[in-house]
Amino acid sequence: MSEAFPLRVEELVRGSFAEWRTSDTLPETECEDWQLVYVKDGVIEERCDERRVVLRQGGVLLHQPAETAAMRVLGELPPEVLRLDFRCGGAAMDRFRDRVFHADPTEQVALRMLCHAVELTFQDGLPRQDAPFGALQETVVYLEAALLLLGRRAGRARKPSARALRERRHTALVGQARLYFAQNLEREVALQEVCDACGCTRQQLQQAFRARTRHGPMEDFARMRLDYAAQLLGRGATPGEVAKQLGYCSGAYFSQRFKEATGSTPSEYRRTQMGLPARRGNKNT
Repeated sequence: MSEAFPLRVEELVRGSFAEWRTSDTLPETECEDWQLVYVKDGVIEERCDERRVVLRQGGVLLHQPAETAAMRVLGELPPEVLRLDFRCGGAAMDRFRDRVFHADPTEQVALRMLCHAVELTFQDGLPRQDAPFGALQETVVYLEAALLLLGRRAGRARKPSARALRERRHTALVGQARLYFAQNLEREVALQEVCDACGCTRQQLQQAFRARTRHGPMEDFARMRLDYAAQLLGRGATPGEVAKQLGYCSGAYFSQRFKEATGSTPSEYRRTQMGLPARRGNKNT
């Protein structure tokens, strides 16, 4: 992260903006990522590990990764609550640890726009299949705007905790490994080779990826290679050419892995991307 761009949201994971009944509760759960909670109307009580925090209209807090969270409704007015899980690394997020905010008018504008964007982007907590054009990007834009406004008012980042330093190490290690992956997409690499390039042990690399992505480093590399394969197919390369360029052991193995990941054979995907008619009765990939 640079001084000019100190905070960038890496991924939106889950989101909801809903009205809760006065008898509703949200059971205890361990946050895997950052989670923003904003109360548009009403009153709720949030659990943050062992702390209990009352949030009234305009209240905002951020649960940090690995924090235990829970919610119960207070009062007789059904509250409207925004809850958004996202991934975001970097020292700027230290500003939000153990902080509770009451949004000022400018911040509330950004947060209400974020509520609307989340409604368009998510359904039952997951990304909508029928989301409008650019809805996911719009949600990221409003989330970053809200975080920047809140972070500016929060002042200097607090001294990072052991948990924060561990998150930072994981983020840096994943970024370093992904850079190595990107430089070696056209061949198979071994896990130990990646560890040597990053200056870490296998256990450290696997822990970092599990913490940041919830899957292993070699799964991430395989996904990146298939994404690159899809780009090559979309540019007109044949499945055989792509399999050879990326160093797959055989065209059949490449076709199998590609179909498992995308639901289409390389040939089907290539023809679709190039706007070509489907071939009838062609069993070759």
